[in-house]
Amino acid sequence: MKLVRFRVQNYRSVIDSGWVDMAHIVTIVGKNESGKTSLLKALWKFNPSEQQPYSLDREWPRGKRKERSETEVVVITEWEYSEEERKTLRGLHASASSITGVRITKNYKGSFSYSFLPTNPDTEHNIDWVVSVINRHFGELPAGFSAHFGKKYAETIKTFIDQVRKKGGSEYALQQITAFKTSLSGFLSPTAPEKASDQQALTKLLPMVDGAAAELKIATPSRRAIDTAHEWLPTFIYMDDYRSFAGRANLEQVQQRAAQKLATEEDYTIRLIMSQAGLSLDEEVQKGKANDREQRMLDMNDASMTLTNELSHRWSQKQYEVRFAADGQQLIMFVKDSNSAALIPLEERSKGFQWFFSFDMLFMAESKGRFDNCVILLDEPGLHLHAAAQRDLLQRMEAYAKNNQLIYSTHLPFMLDFNRLDGIFICEERPTEGVKVHQNWATADKDARFTLLAALGISWSQSLFVGRYNLVVEGVTDFWLLNAFSEMKRSAGKGGLDEALVITPAGGGTKAAYIGTILRGQELNVAVLLDSDQEGQNAYEQLVHQWILEDSHVFRIGKLLGVEGDRSLEDLFDETYYLRLVSDAYTHELKGKALKLSAPGKKSVVQRIEDALKREGIETYNKGRVAKRIMKEWGEKNLSDLPKDTLENFDRVINAINVLTAKWRAKK
Repeated sequence: MKLVRFRVQNYRSVIDSGWVDMAHIVTIVGKNESGKTSLLKALWKFNPSEQQPYSLDREWPRGKRKERSETEVVVITEWEYSEEERKTLRGLHASASSITGVRITKNYKGSFSYSFLPTNPDTEHNIDWVVSVINRHFGELPAGFSAHFGKKYAETIKTFIDQVRKKGGSEYALQQITAFKTSLSGFLSPTAPEKASDQQALTKLLPMVDGAAAELKIATPSRRAIDTAHEWLPTFIYMDDYRSFAGRANLEQVQQRAAQKLATEEDYTIRLIMSQAGLSLDEEVQKGKANDREQRMLDMNDASMTLTNELSHRWSQKQYEVRFAADGQQLIMFVKDSNSAALIPLEERSKGFQWFFSFDMLFMAESKGRFDNCVILLDEPGLHLHAAAQRDLLQRMEAYAKNNQLIYSTHLPFMLDFNRLDGIFICEERPTEGVKVHQNWATADKDARFTLLAALGISWSQSLFVGRYNLVVEGVTDFWLLNAFSEMKRSAGKGGLDEALVITPAGGGTKAAYIGTILRGQELNVAVLLDSDQEGQNAYEQLVHQWILEDSHVFRIGKLLGVEGDRSLEDLFDETYYLRLVSDAYTHELKGKALKLSAPGKKSVVQRIEDALKREGIETYNKGRVAKRIMKEWGEKNLSDLPKDTLENFDRVINAINVLTAKWRAKK
């Protein structure tokens, strides 16, 4: 089961968080006391590894005492089933065959509620199925009964089935089966030897009736689907206080405390670290009592190399070597700089390194056990780490989330990964609404946006050129082609795009929306050019309806061309002209074959080219490869050499952008 989205209600400062769409990694950004911890703890208690009940007295929001009730829902979740899980559900019952997901809620009492998507399976057994069970088990008499018994039986079984059809399903049938069994002895023939034969045959019939009763007791399709969903429900794991290991331990004492169930947090961590290094606590305790020092030294050296290899690709600040040393029952861990001969105990290393080392060992060791197929909740990870080390931790997050889903909160700019823009949410507390979690970056208050703006300034300072007038486009090919056409116009003395306009490629419609919003939030003039596909439409809705850009500042290719359906910048070209350039770029792969496109319809020319290439066994279409060929050709040609449709379509886009730029200039 994969978590698709969640919502928290009536928990501490969270009245209604709003829906939060999930990815495999989600980041919750907000200042201190913004409600991040409350959000994560509410989620954690949804299905923790150990019982953690909600508390009405301590966790119900203040000021709403009249409304508080154990039946009030705290967390609403929606889950998506994998294809394998859907196959299992189809096997439960025909009415569960269309299930693709489930909505699960949990209230203050701790009760779960299940609603399957798109429809619920049957809540009662089908009457025809109940009758089929009866007929299959004892609908017909086995051999050996007298005609007298057979006549009575036929009359009674017909009445029995008619009543089942009229009055109910499996529950009614189960209630009547006992009486039906009791009545069977009254059907015995009154004469011998038929009576003896009936009695002998009856010993075979009674187990058949019991078999039907056993099958009718099976849970309803709805109940079985609910039980299955609950069995599959991932565990929620919350972490906020990360354990550290001091770097030394008495192994025999660690073993004794474990046997007495008095193990400390440090004991637990050292055992995990030893396990990662391939060391067994019990074996090392025995070796500490033996006299074979040479073998023990070899074991320590092997373990040191093993753990060093594990650590080498995780911490980029310096190259370190881990060294284990053992004397009797004393185990000491040293961390040595690869450029220095000095051995330094782990506890004398920086707090950030100690934290990262212990956290990483703990997390990765447990991910092989109870951290598999979980929703992991990390509250402010990396607080002790240097900025570059926080980047290391971000990379490790990918490993942590490999077999899990992960949500972490932060207020640290370097803990934001802008390769996962869809998974970044703002958490803020609003005076009359309580805590809200959303992606409306531009409408958040200044404090909530601070981390985002700081992170954007850091991550884009070397990659973005920002001017007073800005155009954000979806991809780098859009950037190339608009610039190339603008230069052709300028060379022809007909002007091009305003020379003060800075074009920024974003890497997709979603990212274009984020970048456009943030630039506008910096009080810059910004427009966004989007494809007319579903991603572009979603970005348009975010920019205009949820955020702060005016409709006139968001251009969509389809609207500029006056056509419906999916359209991209490549649809500005005359189709025959563009198809020739594609064929030229793919001459080697096509081997002389002509590329045939489907008829124009709702699909863009790029989508139709992708379909045509796949029909020829070419799985991917590289737009950049064609765009480079176009720019080379345009560099050698004049505007008059372009097809009329191409020229007119590109002019529409250029003119629309220039009209807006002129309005910006007039506002000076």
